Amino acid sequence: MLRPITNTEPVDNEFFLRDGAVYFSGLYENGLLKGVAPKDFCCWHYWGRSSTACFLGGIRLRGADPTSFQVLNFAYAMDKTAVYTTSGRIPNVDLAAFQVLDNGRNESGAPQGYAKDSRQIYFHNGDGRVKIVKGAEVPTFCSLGDTFFARDHKRIYAYGKQLPKADLAFWELLRHWYSRDARRVYYLNREIKGADRDSFAVCTPLNAPPLSDHLARDKDHFYRNDERIEELLWLEWLREMTQQP
Repeated sequence: MLRPITNTEPVDNEFFLRDGAVYFSGLYENGLLKGVAPKDFCCWHYWGRSSTACFLGGIRLRGADPTSFQVLNFAYAMDKTAVYTTSGRIPNVDLAAFQVLDNGRNESGAPQGYAKDSRQIYFHNGDGRVKIVKGAEVPTFCSLGDTFFARDHKRIYAYGKQLPKADLAFWELLRHWYSRDARRVYYLNREIKGADRDSFAVCTPLNAPPLSDHLARDKDHFYRNDERIEELLWLEWLREMTQQP
């Protein structure tokens, strides 16, 4: 993924060239990568490498080996000694078996996604934390591609946690983090108590902004995310979403 740097304009969370030097365009300011020559630098989004150092944004990854350093996706990179994420290294990884399971970026653009080695499953969430997915069956585990949902031979997982009581044979993923099985409705990894499975419908507009709250309803109730709300308030939220450019 790493390739020679060519960008000459600042783009948020990317490297760029200016006056014969390499900079990183951070949230509040552009930072100079001291001692790094453009001809000796390659990058991919916020991952970078010179012949002497590896970078996550404008920060040098202490101890990272440039010769073996490789970017796996938006959330993960590795070298011959460690796996790196936007929140630091993952300890005790089986490097020979480590692999990412999706593209590592959620719908809002934050680094997030599943990975595994020979012993366990890892989930990097959109807040930058990496945790082990408890109870996961490693050989059959796979991400469903959106970086939120995954499954193995026995269970469904949402946002790195087992989906409670989900019936694998009848489970289906709806839109905007909702799902259901033969009897229950879920929002991410939480069951929506009392929701009517058969009449449940997701109502969030397809063009809603990535970080919007999500709206749904069934024959009896109206929901914002997994919270039951009054119909008038629900309609106002829907109206505001529909009117957004």
